[in-house]
Amino acid sequence: MAATRNPTGAPTRPSGLVRPGLTAAALPSVELDPRTGFDFLTSACNDCGELEDLLPEDRRWLEESRAALAAQVGAGSSVESCGGFVAETGRMMIGRPELRTARDVVDAIDAMRDSELLETMVGELLEDQELGTLTRRAIDGDAAAYADLQAKLESVKGHSVIPGSLADMTRMARVVVHFWLPRYETVEARVGRMLDRDVAARRLDDSVRDPIGFVERTTNGIRLVPEQRIRRIVLAPSYFGRPYNSLSKVRDVQMICYPIADSALGAADRVAPPAATVRLYRALGDSSRLRILRLLAERDRYLTEIANELELSKPTIKHHLALLRAAGLVTLTDQGNLTYYSLRHDRAEEAGVELRAYLAH
Repeated sequence: MAATRNPTGAPTRPSGLVRPGLTAAALPSVELDPRTGFDFLTSACNDCGELEDLLPEDRRWLEESRAALAAQVGAGSSVESCGGFVAETGRMMIGRPELRTARDVVDAIDAMRDSELLETMVGELLEDQELGTLTRRAIDGDAAAYADLQAKLESVKGHSVIPGSLADMTRMARVVVHFWLPRYETVEARVGRMLDRDVAARRLDDSVRDPIGFVERTTNGIRLVPEQRIRRIVLAPSYFGRPYNSLSKVRDVQMICYPIADSALGAADRVAPPAATVRLYRALGDSSRLRILRLLAERDRYLTEIANELELSKPTIKHHLALLRAAGLVTLTDQGNLTYYSLRHDRAEEAGVELRAYLAH
């Protein structure tokens, strides 16, 4: 969870902020990793993707599966709300190529001790510069640290993030993955073909000479600044995470679960509009998001700047920015713990004359 900062007194230029500290780190290697195990975990997460970006049969499948899970464990229970942390267990797949399918992942989770599984689920928090120490204290049983961690995460997300107690999280994760496995296996082969189609198309692009550009094109707007600690970037295609990207650092690896392209779906309906077109105009159909684009047309901005300018909470602005990024209208630049946003002028040009006129004044 990268922190967002605005350095005091940072010099400016007409097109954006001049940010110090760009490193001369060696370019990382980039690899595409279409294992269905990643998307199995993503599909079990309630807020990792949008129903509208799935094929009709998969929307029905997901809604029915979520309803069945709620019926088994109790609607509104903490088991339902732990999906985001269940998705984080995908971190264990890095460096373990033998874990390919959903069943492989569940078997690996079963083989883990509770303490090991918990550390995997909150691994991103443990590696965070600001939250790592607090998270470690919470895991070790410090009740005050746990309450402080809950409050900090809720202030970022705008809602409760950690359900129940940390001690319950491993039990909840095991319940969810065992319930979800037989259901996901009914769609896994077809989803695997989608992931393979997406990767096959992207391998025509050049990830060796231009790894950073390749990542930006693949993710539709995530620009990573090379870091000394990051040696590899793993791009895992996701169907159930569409239209969002999910980023996580695992030791010296930057992992990104990115949304597969519309062309990889293999849908037979020739009348249905492309999901990218629907996302574009859905993103533009909100006055706050249009105001954000207007601010970014002036220069690059940090999350805090945008929230202050529009007098909206950071979680609200992050939600709007996620939709704008999914529509291809905004680029996120991640430089270590520094994150800022830019307007993608080419995509704005594609959106039409009226939008161009609004952004220009």
